[in-house]
Amino acid sequence: MHCSFTSPLFYLTLIALFSPGFVLAQTTRAEQQSRFTLNIGRAPEAVRVDGDLSESVWQSPAVATDFLLKWPRDGAPAPQQTEVRCAYDDRFLYIGVVCLDTTPEYVIQSLKRDVGYWDSDGFAVVIDPSNAAGNGYFFGISPNGVQTEGLISSGSEEIDFNWDNTWVVETRNYADRWTAELAIPLRILRFKEGQTTWGINFIRNDLTNGLYSVWAQIPFQFDGTDLGWTGALLWDVSPRRTKGNYNIIPYTRASFSADYEEDGALEVKPGAGLDAKVGIGSALNLDLTLNPDFSQVEIDEQVVNLTRFDVQLPEKRTFFLENADLFANFGIPPIRPFFSRRIGLDDDGNPLSILGGLRLTGNVGSDTRIGLLSMQTKAGDSIPSRNFTAVAVNRRLFGRSTVSGYFLDREDFDGSEIMKNRYSRNAGVEFLFTSNDGKWLSWLTHHRSFKPGISNKNWWGNAGIAYKNRHVKWLLDYLHMGENYYADLGFERRIENEDVARDTTLRIGYTFIYNEFGYRFFHDSEQSRLNYTEIGGEVFVVLNPDGTLNECSPRLGMEMNFKNTSEISFNLSPSWLNVPVSFEFDDGDDLTDCPPLPAGSYRYLNGSAEWTSDYRKRFFISVEGGGGGFYNGRQYSANVGVSWRIRTLANIRMAAEYNLLDFPAPYCDVALLNLTPRFEIFFAKNLWWTTFLQYNTQSDNFNVNSRLQWRFRPMSDVFVVYTDNYAVKFWGPKNRALVLKVNYWL
Repeated sequence: MHCSFTSPLFYLTLIALFSPGFVLAQTTRAEQQSRFTLNIGRAPEAVRVDGDLSESVWQSPAVATDFLLKWPRDGAPAPQQTEVRCAYDDRFLYIGVVCLDTTPEYVIQSLKRDVGYWDSDGFAVVIDPSNAAGNGYFFGISPNGVQTEGLISSGSEEIDFNWDNTWVVETRNYADRWTAELAIPLRILRFKEGQTTWGINFIRNDLTNGLYSVWAQIPFQFDGTDLGWTGALLWDVSPRRTKGNYNIIPYTRASFSADYEEDGALEVKPGAGLDAKVGIGSALNLDLTLNPDFSQVEIDEQVVNLTRFDVQLPEKRTFFLENADLFANFGIPPIRPFFSRRIGLDDDGNPLSILGGLRLTGNVGSDTRIGLLSMQTKAGDSIPSRNFTAVAVNRRLFGRSTVSGYFLDREDFDGSEIMKNRYSRNAGVEFLFTSNDGKWLSWLTHHRSFKPGISNKNWWGNAGIAYKNRHVKWLLDYLHMGENYYADLGFERRIENEDVARDTTLRIGYTFIYNEFGYRFFHDSEQSRLNYTEIGGEVFVVLNPDGTLNECSPRLGMEMNFKNTSEISFNLSPSWLNVPVSFEFDDGDDLTDCPPLPAGSYRYLNGSAEWTSDYRKRFFISVEGGGGGFYNGRQYSANVGVSWRIRTLANIRMAAEYNLLDFPAPYCDVALLNLTPRFEIFFAKNLWWTTFLQYNTQSDNFNVNSRLQWRFRPMSDVFVVYTDNYAVKFWGPKNRALVLKVNYWL
């Protein structure tokens, strides 16, 4: 057997991609919004937000109802209907909601803000003030009033739930329904005065029946938050912007820590800092930070890495997350020119203290988004101070298509003087075509890095095309990477190849082709237990600069989704690898007599199966197992997770992952165990306690992270955080810390 690709297919793709004849029949926004319209008028009296819709303000407005199923079917009337009314005054957009429901007990996954919305009963509104399908807002609630808010960006399938702001909601529960009143301040919405048509949609989560429904119909293959499928909110008079959109968020902190790998002495550090959010004009946000502190941020979840390359852990620092898509969405998941976790680290990954910074993001007109980020770090021992700057521009074209560009710059400073020949810069441009109905995507990108003394093979680019409808999904991507491309402000997964035996790293450029495909069968019979079955797979081919094969990793899979929300999946993955360096999967501390696996050719077959239970139940179980060939040996793996939801009082999750790598002599077997239990206790909607334990033999670390959070007023918190780290192989403490932090949203 061998793995290959057909290069003419790539050129045919480019011809289709950029041909003037690439025109598709599409459902236009005008057609969609002519079907789904909702009028909004001024509230005749002051609205008291208490969840009671018996007030006169809710008796006369137009009603959005006749919700349609979105998942696991699309188009049919929802069995549990929803009614929505809208009103406004000079300060607020008001939304009154009636969710018909006879459920004796709702599914509520968490009382924490921004957590577990999609897996809970709930209601959400999607708002596109510009009605341009570019950017929007998401506001979601559960039947007991747990709030979730986020930003929606064109071209991103993820909602940015890190956007925080103050808005008011109250709910009430009855025997046959639950109701809600939302008051969303107009000052937190970016809109243009004079525009009387906004894009809007409403989403209902009916977890008892395992259903999701929407007011403005959205085809199955698209997200419920897709801005290209909103209805129209028609204002009787254009709303006016309100002034004074700014927030000041000071904090104070005290930490007590001890490093047992040094002298173990207790170190006490007080601290204080300031964040500020300022609205500039109608559509720009300026965020400022001075001496930022991220001690309250949850620690990284440790993972077992069975690849030869680094793992990209997610950014969790709040300042870098809001509007992060403007900078972080350039590239593709394995290659991100900008990755904010690089800010605050030197070349070896050692931390640098951040003195302060700013971020300016938002819209310049209805079709252009801009972003500017600049952060300054403090000099340390033998480490110069650094400035990290990122500039991004996104311009909407041809309806839903975009062209985007960025420039990144990292400069080292000696005092106040810039150090010559110590810079690292990146620039790039991307074009993304999206058909108006969202079924077709195509892209073309070019990226380049700039470092002293490097002027060739310092670029990468890719081109591709994708299609999706209710049944079919297909994606083809072609990429070329030069060996001298550096992502010092970003993340690139595979260009650096560590040779363990020679204690060196080789930079090897590559070309790859990635092809993904799938077909979904719907089971329409009432007697069937299945919603749908999907079969598909992918082919990933990597070539060396001389055209020889580096890697070929196809995968075939099948997934079955059941009406009770459980799922079963199967995967089969053959691999053909020509590894250019020696490598290992453990740190080698206790394997000093074992050589690393050698460079060379490897052929093997691996398979896996996974089952997840009904996530609506109080007990949720996931089980995954696999095995087969693994380089020149065998792999056996098991991954088990058990979650227990105790009403709205607590969530307990126990997770364990075990991998046994069985290699022939003289190579040593490797057993890797990762245990990650988590405990969450909810005292109220504004007070919760989370404890997260991690035991990982691969990283030789046992970690305790326990955090108490009290939200004593909107967006203002008290945190008490305790962390403790121990070595696993030779048991003993590494470091521990206790932090008390208070921030106040003014």
